[in-house]
Amino acid sequence: MTRMIDIIVPVYGGYEESLRCLQSVVSNPQQTPYRLLIINDASPDPRIHEDLRQFAARHDHVELLENKENLGFVATVNRGMAFSEDNDVVLLNSDTEVANDWLDRLVAAAGRDERIGTLTPFSNNATICSFPRFCQSSAMPDQWDVASLDALFSRVNVGEVVDLPTGVGFCQYIRRVCLRETGLFDVERFGRGYGEENDFCRRAARLGWRNVLCCDVFVFHEGGVSFSHEQAERIAQSQEVLQQLHPDYHALVEKHIQQDPARLQRTRVLLEMLRTSPRKKVLHLTHHLGGGTKKHIRELSVWLTGGMDALVIRPVEGGGAMLSFGATDSAPGLFFSLPQMYPQLLELLRAAGVSRLHFHHTLGLETCLWGLPHDLQLPFDVTLHDYYFINAHPSQTDTKGRYTPDLDAQSSSYPLTVSLEEWQDNQRQLLQKAQRVIAPSAWAVREFQRYYPGLNYLVAWHPDSEKQMPWPAVENPYRGERPLRVLVLGALSPEKGADILESVAVAAHKESAPLEFHLLGYAYRPLADAVIEHGAYSEADLPRHLQELQPDLVWFTAQWPETYSYTLSEMLLAGLPIVAPDIGAFPERVRHRPLTWIEPWDSSPEQWLRWFREIRDFLAQQNRHARPWQDQPVPRGAEGFYRDSYLSEMESAGEKELPAVDDAWLGSLLLQSRQAEGRQGRLSRKERLLMHLLMLRQGRVGRLVSRLVPVNVQRKLKRKLSRKPIHELHRK
Repeated sequence: MTRMIDIIVPVYGGYEESLRCLQSVVSNPQQTPYRLLIINDASPDPRIHEDLRQFAARHDHVELLENKENLGFVATVNRGMAFSEDNDVVLLNSDTEVANDWLDRLVAAAGRDERIGTLTPFSNNATICSFPRFCQSSAMPDQWDVASLDALFSRVNVGEVVDLPTGVGFCQYIRRVCLRETGLFDVERFGRGYGEENDFCRRAARLGWRNVLCCDVFVFHEGGVSFSHEQAERIAQSQEVLQQLHPDYHALVEKHIQQDPARLQRTRVLLEMLRTSPRKKVLHLTHHLGGGTKKHIRELSVWLTGGMDALVIRPVEGGGAMLSFGATDSAPGLFFSLPQMYPQLLELLRAAGVSRLHFHHTLGLETCLWGLPHDLQLPFDVTLHDYYFINAHPSQTDTKGRYTPDLDAQSSSYPLTVSLEEWQDNQRQLLQKAQRVIAPSAWAVREFQRYYPGLNYLVAWHPDSEKQMPWPAVENPYRGERPLRVLVLGALSPEKGADILESVAVAAHKESAPLEFHLLGYAYRPLADAVIEHGAYSEADLPRHLQELQPDLVWFTAQWPETYSYTLSEMLLAGLPIVAPDIGAFPERVRHRPLTWIEPWDSSPEQWLRWFREIRDFLAQQNRHARPWQDQPVPRGAEGFYRDSYLSEMESAGEKELPAVDDAWLGSLLLQSRQAEGRQGRLSRKERLLMHLLMLRQGRVGRLVSRLVPVNVQRKLKRKLSRKPIHELHRK
């Protein structure tokens, strides 16, 4: 006869989450007999008390206990575990959601070894039991609910368990015999919660009990609902206590993280999610420098989430590449040492059912990846995010960071290792075979047609324009009583206009002009005090910063022809007056916009200062009412391209039979990937020297010296020591 299970759910806060959790338990019938034991720990929410009583009254197998006073999480759980002397228990947080025959599978896993003391399922928020990203919490994967994802786990990981150094308390099965031998949770040391289950698991392990991950069950976990405001402090305190009680605890957890024994089970599920998805599978190939290209890929994945599953390949320093199962920074991934592991990459992409390739950049990509369209027999697109395909120089600027239309090898700070003819012949082989060469501005097409005529060019503004248009009206915030507040945004290199900003601000300060120049972001070097710097900002915080700064005019200082500019989109959305250069995407994107000026990009500081003085007087005389933007421009023939046309010609997963994935092959691939990634992650001696130089540059003397060294010399030195971006070096 199957033993009765007590499912214990302590309730304190999180009204909606608690009711959702309880409903999920009673809504999914089990073969295993169970009792749902709800314990109301004197919740401060008056709605909970009566609703829990009514819930218990409606269900025969539900029992409600009510603490007369708040006992805290650990004491409340102990009360539930002591309610029976014989039943195994499942501790279930009130912010979880279960599905299907979850309990039956936990019981079946416990029955495979009588020395299994605790079991923890997979979850989206469960540290070492987290999916899809190991040791990182996340939301539910797009287009998946708890029931469908749990069903997938039950199918691909049936009957599998993996040993753990500790269980995770959001959902933990505990065998009664183990509980009896180990004792209840330690109320004295962990009374308010966090760490009590880790202590219990280590005590149980000393008695010979196994703590395991139940690989064929998935339970959703919101995380931190009841005590979110105290979470960080409690975790810190619990870690100190655990170290005192179990000196080997952190070493065991670190060893488990390094070995990651459940990687195979997670990857199986990731692959099967792709294989069974009805959406189109697009593999995006890009560089590893982030910026607008990275944002565009992420934006595409969100904009087309109902129709596209995104995979991303980006190069890694030293000849490798990372394949990510998703477009976010937190997406799980596999490292491939190339070209050695190219055959395994091909096999994996075939098994995943990739429908199309999309090259966003080739900087740093191993040349073998250029062969993916041929080897996979798939069509592909190319997007022109910058001018790299022309001569390896993304911005077409000279050594001083200024736009040079016909840049030659001598004046470029991005020297070619081959002749210009060889370079363009190589790029032409890729571009000519692309089904679509997508440009985010007509300017970019005109530039590329000079070198690559006859390609299948298509002008399509990025999806944020499709989402936000029509753009809001423009307002004049300036009243004239104070200096005109000019705002520049972003990370300013010489190409982005750091030097011209500083020169104009210094000139204005010397002449006591009624002008203020603010930089929301940072520059490639320290700027003069005449520029009021506010530091880096996140996109989510931009509206708050604008509210605090109250700018009157936004100045785009670019010294190169930007192909799109997401920052421009943000300012169009803010409805502020704008002045922008007469090169790149700016003129075509702001055509007909009120209170918007297009000025010569190469104006001198004196010309800019004169212009700002005049525009201050002009704005001071204008009224403050909103000016609607009539006749807003759009690329001709490509309105709604990403929404309506981008996916239309792609083959869906259901239209072709995918090859099976051999488990032994997948295990071997994961082992090779892990070993190769371990060798790849170390900083070289040159990179350590570069990091030392960068640290020295932060000091006062270093900052003065760096101003004397030309930017192109600094770049060449940096590239000689390492081609990794600075942020990657800092993360090591």
